[in-house]
Amino acid sequence: MNIFAKLIWALCLFIPSIVIAEPVNTKHLDSLYEQRKINDGDEIGIIHIYSEFPKYGWVKDPIEGVSAIDDISRALVFYSGLYSHQPDPKVMDKMIHLTRSILLMQAENGYFYNFIYPDNSINKSYKTSVAEPNWWTWRALWALATAYPSINTQDTKLAAQMHNVLFTSLSTLPGYVKETQTLTTLHGITLPAWMPNGGADQAAIMLLAQTRAQQISPQPNIASMMKTLANGMMTMQIRDPASPINGVFLSWKNTWHGYGNNQAYALLEAGALLEDRDMIKAAFVELDNFHPYLIEQGYLTSFTVSQQDHRIQMSDKQQFSQIAYIFRPMIFANLPAYEISRDTRYIDQAVTLAMWFYGSNVAKAQMYFPHTGLAFDGLDSKEAVNRNSGAESTVEALLALDAIERSPLAKKRLEERLKHVKP
Repeated sequence: MNIFAKLIWALCLFIPSIVIAEPVNTKHLDSLYEQRKINDGDEIGIIHIYSEFPKYGWVKDPIEGVSAIDDISRALVFYSGLYSHQPDPKVMDKMIHLTRSILLMQAENGYFYNFIYPDNSINKSYKTSVAEPNWWTWRALWALATAYPSINTQDTKLAAQMHNVLFTSLSTLPGYVKETQTLTTLHGITLPAWMPNGGADQAAIMLLAQTRAQQISPQPNIASMMKTLANGMMTMQIRDPASPINGVFLSWKNTWHGYGNNQAYALLEAGALLEDRDMIKAAFVELDNFHPYLIEQGYLTSFTVSQQDHRIQMSDKQQFSQIAYIFRPMIFANLPAYEISRDTRYIDQAVTLAMWFYGSNVAKAQMYFPHTGLAFDGLDSKEAVNRNSGAESTVEALLALDAIERSPLAKKRLEERLKHVKP
């Protein structure tokens, strides 16, 4: 077995579609799930967006709707992982119905609408629901590619639809992501001009979708697009050993934000599949330098970067709101980094990040509750905790902590840390 085959095997331990441990508590997420009949009599599954303290019932948004493809996709990724180690027919049933919702939300242009109204009609006009090349479209493709292998064993007709939608949509990306790799400069920072909406954050979700699709059916055009996106991400990486943010992957233009910063994780996956050492090494630079800095700072949510006289400068540092969506991507990156390197620093780093959910944060507030599956929506300040528990926070927390559960060493060390936490 060559080194890249070993890397793929190691990464598979942390891909939500291939997991090997007991599940975390899905009680609250299951309560956000609802099965509905649509006009043609078919049934779909949705995930309610909002759930508010103290009763944690469903809460609709009068403008957006009751459910979003963003959260449906997140849940499909999670349930796909759950099914692979707990093949419960009830879990597969959720996966099938969530998949039907995603397929229903596809527009004629190949992209996806985001929100569903209470009457099951699609919100086609709100600014964050329009079918366009944006976050919700990339996340839908990631979910379809993740769920496909399991669903294909149970419902071949639905799987065929998924395959067609996935690969047809991916085939249109070369017309959207520029193959010509030109550079631009903003406040002294060199940036790629070919990235989707100017962001490596969106590109990371695209790369995850393409990596999974390439594992299903390898195609030269997908491999080429993967390299194009990865090169853009690596161009947006700060490399300055004298800077505390050495290794950080910028998210959008010259700004970093923690929300959905999946670049390191995506590069580890893609690098293993394509046997590209540069992608893998780039991910390790962030993990070795920037992640320790974030931990030391009590975590940040965003900042802006500029360069003057060959010196990297930070400005507009923000520390709140801290949410699960910041921590899950970092945990997802550190755990496979250990499997690749066998260096326990990455296990320790992942566990330290996971402790945020159990009160190791600036507010000293527990954010996840194993007995209910509730995950609070975030820290708004050192004193203010948002005790709502919506879909995004719930699923991102479950994904993060389930990844810890699937690593025997990480699970052991987390349990050891939790022994010293006062209830």
